[in-house]
Amino acid sequence: MTSNQQSLEKVRREATQESDVIGTKFELKKFQPSEYERFAEIRNSTFPDYSLSAQELKASDDNLDRSKYYLQRYSCFNNDTHEIVALGEIGHMPWMFNPRKFQGRILVDPNHQNGGVGQFIYENLMRHLADLQAVEAWAYAKGDMPLSITFLTKRGFEERFRTWESRLNPSTVDVSQFRHYSEEASRAGVEITSLARELELNPDCHEKLYELNQTLMADVPMPEPYTPVSYEQWLSFDMKDPGLLPEAYAIAKDGAKYVGLSTIRRLDKEPRGLFQALTGVRREYCRKGVAFAMKLQVIQYAQKNTFERIKTENETGNAPMLAINTKLGFERQVDWIAYSKQLE
Repeated sequence: MTSNQQSLEKVRREATQESDVIGTKFELKKFQPSEYERFAEIRNSTFPDYSLSAQELKASDDNLDRSKYYLQRYSCFNNDTHEIVALGEIGHMPWMFNPRKFQGRILVDPNHQNGGVGQFIYENLMRHLADLQAVEAWAYAKGDMPLSITFLTKRGFEERFRTWESRLNPSTVDVSQFRHYSEEASRAGVEITSLARELELNPDCHEKLYELNQTLMADVPMPEPYTPVSYEQWLSFDMKDPGLLPEAYAIAKDGAKYVGLSTIRRLDKEPRGLFQALTGVRREYCRKGVAFAMKLQVIQYAQKNTFERIKTENETGNAPMLAINTKLGFERQVDWIAYSKQLE
């Protein structure tokens, strides 16, 4: 054995010994419903600008169709203190569904980082992925968290995709400056209304909204093609979302036909903030001021109800929507990066 080979073997032995020691300090157990509060604490201490309540996290889990999509979360306990110090999970991605591709997530309490717990969870998740015959693992990292990025890249994950979050203080927008977009949409025969109004007129409007949503999602930039979700799963994700605001949810109509939408939700931890998710328009109605008009209606709702912030996210190459947001005064924040690793 050469000196280089001996050195490599020594490193491997030391790494194995270190992993064995770490394994005696921590224990993974399947996540229990009683642990949502601790889940929220760890998640929110890691991402304080993206806080979610325990109730919101539970609703997200409950709304997932477990007959089709896999999700397994683990709580990581410190064997000395019996405290949950981290969580790890793997699950399918409904919007890019492949039965052998999974998204992984590791969340470590900031007070317990850099102690080997992340590596301990990672090794266990990778074994679980092997048992599932996974061919690819996905993970996300925030652009201003270099430790997370280094953790992924050192383990063979490669960047695939970036999105930007943007934020707007609605009180800074002079809506009158942009009324010509609403007028342009009106001249094209398009009316901007709300989900609340549509539910009054047509309680069965969900089916039309679902068809529109699936059409628009197919045009959303993603690292892999969008995979449609069932009507029942869409209802659970969108219409049963506890943060849904029907009064703010904008819908564009041409007669009885739905041609655009802008989904809005509010978060428990940000009572004065709104999150604007999908905003889109059918291709044949693009460049008619429709998307801009829907954005304006949401801003007017926020102004009337004294909301202080609107958040949204866009893929970094989505020039048309980024241009609209820039004109309205949305300010770009840090990016989120999607990584993937081939397992076969």
